[in-house]
Amino acid sequence: MSSKIKILVIGDFHIPFRADRIPDPLIRFPKEQKVDLIAITGDLVQDYVLEPFKEWPLKVIKGNMDMGLVEKYPEKVILELPGINYKILLFHGSGIYPRGDLNQLRRIKLKNNCKVLLTGHTHVPVAKKIKDVIIINPGSGTGVYGGGGGLGIPTWAYITLDREIISVIIYAIKSLRVSTYMQRTFIVK
Repeated sequence: MSSKIKILVIGDFHIPFRADRIPDPLIRFPKEQKVDLIAITGDLVQDYVLEPFKEWPLKVIKGNMDMGLVEKYPEKVILELPGINYKILLFHGSGIYPRGDLNQLRRIKLKNNCKVLLTGHTHVPVAKKIKDVIIINPGSGTGVYGGGGGLGIPTWAYITLDREIISVIIYAIKSLRVSTYMQRTFIVK
């Protein structure tokens, strides 16, 4: 891995129950951007959903809707990456009510001694800093609605990590075109 680490953050596919497939632009994205790692925030539902991403290093957690072989994945993973001075927690967000409550997510982060939280569950993309934690939610890779709503269009997060800086771009597919939905840069202290 280079001094900057590029991560594709995706999740909440809900295949085959709420969606049939992952959009082609999302499948092409890791190769086009030469990502170093793919972090999956859960709710794949079925294990075969990982197939398009098998050539990259994967960090996968299970969500509340996952079943079968996906249930083998842990509920959370702590990422410690070379050249990065902080830990990153990958956690779906199950058990947080109301869904996506940033203060409750911050407490989960504090319990795990991490500076960054990659989460899912709400199907709504987020890139925010709440006090001492950066919370990134890629939304739903297939654009499906969830139990608490959702954006209704496919979204994913592309993050670039440096020693003390995180750049986040959330992409969306609107009218069959990929566009930037949100862009943020954070300093990690």
